[in-house]
Parts: sequence; C-alpha cells; structure tokens
Amino acid sequence: MSDKPTPGIRFQRPRSLHCRLRSRHVLLAIVILCLYFYFSTHTDRIPFRKSQTPYKIQAKFPRESAAAKKLRLQRRGQVEDAFKHAWKGYKDHAWLHDEVMPVSGGQKDPFVGWAATLVDSLDSLYIMGMKEEFAEAVAALALIDFSKPNADKVPVFEVTIRYLGGLLGAWDISEHKHPILLQKATQLGEFLYKAFDTQSGLPVPYYFWKENTSGKLHGEDKVIIAQIASLSLEFIRLSQVTGDLKYAAQIQIVTDQLALTQNLTALPGMWPITANCSVEHLSFQDKTFSLGVLSDSAFEYLPKTHLLNHRTSDQYIYMYRLAFAAFSKHLFFRPSLPGNPDILMSGNMNMFANPPQLDGQFQHLACFVGGMVALGSRISNSLEELETARKLTDGCVWGYNNTPSGVMPDFAHVEPCQDAATCTWSGEGNGFKSVDDPSYRLRPEAIESVFIMYRLTADPLWLEKGWKMFEAIVKHTKTDIAHARLVNVMDENPTHEDSMESYWLAETLKYFYLLYSEPGLVSLDDFVLNTEAHPFRWR
Repeated sequence: MSDKPTPGIRFQRPRSLHCRLRSRHVLLAIVILCLYFYFSTHTDRIPFRKSQTPYKIQAKFPRESAAAKKLRLQRRGQVEDAFKHAWKGYKDHAWLHDEVMPVSGGQKDPFVGWAATLVDSLDSLYIMGMKEEFAEAVAALALIDFSKPNADKVPVFEVTIRYLGGLLGAWDISEHKHPILLQKATQLGEFLYKAFDTQSGLPVPYYFWKENTSGKLHGEDKVIIAQIASLSLEFIRLSQVTGDLKYAAQIQIVTDQLALTQNLTALPGMWPITANCSVEHLSFQDKTFSLGVLSDSAFEYLPKTHLLNHRTSDQYIYMYRLAFAAFSKHLFFRPSLPGNPDILMSGNMNMFANPPQLDGQFQHLACFVGGMVALGSRISNSLEELETARKLTDGCVWGYNNTPSGVMPDFAHVEPCQDAATCTWSGEGNGFKSVDDPSYRLRPEAIESVFIMYRLTADPLWLEKGWKMFEAIVKHTKTDIAHARLVNVMDENPTHEDSMESYWLAETLKYFYLLYSEPGLVSLDDFVLNTEAHPFRWR
C-alpha cells in the first residue's frame, strides 16, 4: 500500500506509534470526562453503575460469653416453639387456605385463596431449620395456580408483598435450589403485571381479573399510597432473578411519577395518605400526612429499594432524603409522658387546618419508622440519624411497657410536647391521652425496629426490651390451636378474636427468632427485607 498523500488532502503521518496511542488516550480522557459530568447529573438513569460506597449495615459484634449464648438460645427456642405451635394449628385446621381461625379451628380465605399463610411462611420455615416442613410446603405449591385466583377481586398490594415476596424470599434464602419457587414467582408476576395496564401505568389497587378486556384498566380515586408505591422491591427483584427487565421497567414508570409529584404536595417531600389514579397521571387532593394508616411501606421502600438497586440508580435514596427531611421536621415529636422519657413518636400532620396541625397519633403500624431511619442512617453514615432511630424505637417500646397487658394498642393518642427541650410531664394517668383502638393484631412493626436496632448497634439492651415484648405477646395470644388477635390490651387479661393473619408467622415471630439468632443469619449486609419480612439478596 502506498504512503503517498491523497491529492488535495493535507497529510501528516504521526511520528510514532507512541504518538498515535497518546492521541487516543487524550480523546478517551475527554470522552470519560464528558460522561462523568453527564452521569453525575443523571444518576437515576445510570445502567449497572457500581455504588461508590459499599454499605456496611450491621455492627461488629463482640465475642459472646457462654452465659449470654445459653440465655439467647433458650429464648430463641421459645420463639421457635411458638412458631411450631402456630404452624401446626394452620397445618391441622387450614392447610392450603389463607388463614387458620385460632379460636374456633376454622379457616378463611381473605387473600384470594392461594394459601397465604403457607406461602408467607416459606422462608421462615427455612430460616428456623424446619427443613421437612419447608419441603412439604414447597411441594404443595404444585397444587396452586397463580394465574387463576380463587376470587374475582385481587388486592394487588397484599398479593405482591405476601405471595410474590414470599416466593422470592424463599428462592433467595434457600440459595436458588428449588426451581418451583422461581417458576411460581414468574407465573404470579405475569398475572400481577396485567394490573399495571392503565393509561397512567400506575397499577389498579384491586384487579378484577375476570372483567379484564383488551382495553386499558380504569384507575381509581382515593387509593392508599402504599398500594401503588410499595411494589418496587418485589418487581425489581423479579427482574433481577429472571433477567426479564419488563417488571422493573413498569416500576420505573410508577417511581418517576412519585418523584415528579414528591415536592408538589401540600407537604413537600411526602405524599399524603391517599392518591388519585383515575387520570393519566398521579394527583392528590388529600392533605393528611402520616407514617401509619397503611402509608408506611411507601416510605419504608425508599431506602430498602436503594439497597437492592444501588448498582443501577440513586433515585430512591434521593427521594428518601427528601421524605426524611419532611417527616423529621413535621411528623416526629417528643411526647409529654410520665417520667419525661427522651423518646420520639411519629404523628399525623393535617394540612387542611389553618395553621397546619400535628396530631399526636400513636399507631402500631408506624413503629416500622425506627427501623427505616436506622437503615437510612447506615446509607448516609449518620450517627445523628441512628440516634433518632433509637428514640423512635424506644417510643414504641414505651407503648408496650405502659399497658396493663404489656402489649401496645393498635391506635392511641398522646400529647406532643410544646418544646421538646424543656418537656415536663404535668398531667395525670399513664400518659395515654386516649386509646382509640385497644386491639393487638399480632403486628410486627415494633419488634421489626427492635431487631434492626440490635443488628445495627450490637447493644444487648435491645435483647431485653424484645424479650419483655415477646413474653407479654405470647402469654396473651396463645390458644389451643395457634395464636389470636387481642380485643383490648388495656385489660390485664385480654380476650381473643378469632383471627391470625399470615404475617404472624412471616414477620412477627421471624423477627423475634432473628433477634435471638447469630447476627450472620439473614445478615442485613446481604439481605434486605420487604415489608412482609421476606429476605431479598442485595449483595
């Protein structure tokens, strides 16, 4: 080949191979610099970007003494006994139904009859070493068709967190050794995916699947925000384990609308309790803001989804930071109580009032907040936020320690301090301003936060606080068949209600069991737990 220049074109041969390489290096450096500046301002669209911070969630635990280990294992054994008692009651009286009725021995199917307790309990069985029971439950999945509900109306949120979460959690915790778990998760994911076929891309809260036509589904008004904002963990994980990106892509449509509206509400940074989804986009008329009343997991999922998805996007942690600033300023309050404890609770903010008014509502559902803030503190590496989490969790421990039964009521009111720094009790009674719903519904939120605080601090005081809660709960809820809701925890010996939801086995007893297990069992450095306590591997 001739080295002569083409006529009319100025030609200069590079002096050496070194010059050629240096020119390429300069060009490459310019391209990298441009990409850096672009992606630094578009962090929510970076594909497969590795996190700059390898998060360390759990504390470093000191060596355990022989006496401490013996006590811990004794307590864990009692938790396991409670679980086995409830599981036997379900198996004997309600096998393949959603729930056992723990007083009468009957069964009921409030969650479309796909054996909610069985599916919800799969990873609990595995975690507790009940391998024969786990194998039996896994085999029973072959009898369930997750493409055909046993009801006309499918609650999308509940089915997602209990069933899809249960299948994916069992798949991850059992180290992907049981193919039927992923097969059934995919079958269910395909069914639930149809609930997103709306004009806005937001899912319908209730999917009437038999009425589905070729047209778009109609959205609804007054949708509880958690019903559309608490599906990200399950669908993103389904995309991760199947390789089918359509599930995560559908969630991205929802997340983008949440992000777009987050600072356009009456309380910027937060979404109110209900949303309107009947138009082409998300909108709000409600002006009541809370971290309870079933809006809890909408905010809980922000830091958790960041952990699961941190290699791909920073969008969720950015949204959490906006939300955290809002509820720290407007919802968290120090209550006026006997003894003036230095604790926090999370109330409601009514933006309809003029001026806006904080309601000192005290909900068991809101007790997840301590754990949420604790996880967020690890992502931001903030000791101040961890201390806030401690105070919030101790607020819920107070709720258990100050009732005649030793169990926290579902819904009560306390008086917020006018000045948190100089708060002094001057009232009468036990500190409860009112107890609006004195029931205990076997809820897990308080022990969830106690568990997370223990794993993040290694402080053995959390073991004692949790044990006092467990003893009171099991003492009062145990029946001959399983465990039952309590009608009135303000009675010294509450009566039973004939109900045991699946989360008693999926969440409440699992959190107690993990609290008294070795820190490496379902380590938070490896797993993130969905709102039904199903473990998804994030690292």
